[in-house]
Amino acid sequence: MALLLAPAEVGHKIAEWYSYIIAKELKQAQKLKVEAYEMIDKMEEDDKMIAYYQLVSFRHDLLMARNQDSTTTNTQTLSPVEFQADDYLQFMYYYVSGQHAFLQGKYKSAIRSYKVAEQLLEKVNDPAEKAEFLEKLGISYYRINQYTFATAYIEQALEYFGEHSNYKENEINCEMVLAAIDTELTRFESAENRYMDVLEPSYQYPYTHALVLHNMGLNRVTQNKLEEALSFFEKALSIHEHAESIAGLKTKYYWFHIHLKLGRNLAGFVEMEVELKKHDLHEFKARCMISRGLYIENSLSLVESGIRELEKNELFFECSEVSEEVSLFYESKGDFPNALKFSKLSNAMNKNQTKLGVDQS
Repeated sequence: MALLLAPAEVGHKIAEWYSYIIAKELKQAQKLKVEAYEMIDKMEEDDKMIAYYQLVSFRHDLLMARNQDSTTTNTQTLSPVEFQADDYLQFMYYYVSGQHAFLQGKYKSAIRSYKVAEQLLEKVNDPAEKAEFLEKLGISYYRINQYTFATAYIEQALEYFGEHSNYKENEINCEMVLAAIDTELTRFESAENRYMDVLEPSYQYPYTHALVLHNMGLNRVTQNKLEEALSFFEKALSIHEHAESIAGLKTKYYWFHIHLKLGRNLAGFVEMEVELKKHDLHEFKARCMISRGLYIENSLSLVESGIRELEKNELFFECSEVSEEVSLFYESKGDFPNALKFSKLSNAMNKNQTKLGVDQS
């Protein structure tokens, strides 16, 4: 069964469509409208992205109608309601551009778009939407290991979500990010407490429940409790909504990687690599190269290529993490020169991740 399109992927197409509307390139705008419509039908359920599509569609129809009458094409004739819609569209343009970059693993690019959107946040009237935006921005800072900024934005979002019971799923997602930060800072007890607090409430949201299980698995990986990690990943993948998603594809990678690390070369790894390449997931394409180089082909050059890809995409925490694993692998094989080489690289990448990744001005 084909994976459903991620909302951020569809949002990127809508944002592209909107850029042609702004430029008044009617032919291209009409073409992108058709493409966006077709993608909406294949998208994971997402009311916000559908609303964005409808808003851009309204703006498109307005442009087309006014193009038929040259006396009404000046934007100064727009009503206050239409001006307000355009302000919001500008916010959404940068918001979904950030989401698309995040989906591709380009986390700094995501933050750059989000920071522009943040300057337009006053144009957003819905406090829940503002809180969701802060949540997304916080998650992006978490992915570039800027934990202070990540925590600050996530806690701002939680101030709203925690006071409104109908946003329980958002609250759970925010708590998961804080738990993941605890894990990466080796505060395992604190991370476990957060996960246990949200595990039961997440049952009513299958996809989010699977994400909790996925993250609990990563928590066990960090502690080298690999069999426990496999159990959590398998539970996550047993949930259909997760297994058929991009996040589920990442869970499959970790499941395969652990089996390879434990000396179990299972069928299906190649098919998973093809899916990852299809969705252009830079981090996981690089991770696959490293897994293949270490545990399947015994290829140092493939391992080094994968690590270079992580470094090129400024995924310094991930680069440090896998370099440490590579170092331990070569140490176990008695190859001490390579073990030392990758240990030093792990330390260097660990220092890089503490540098501020995006200008805060």
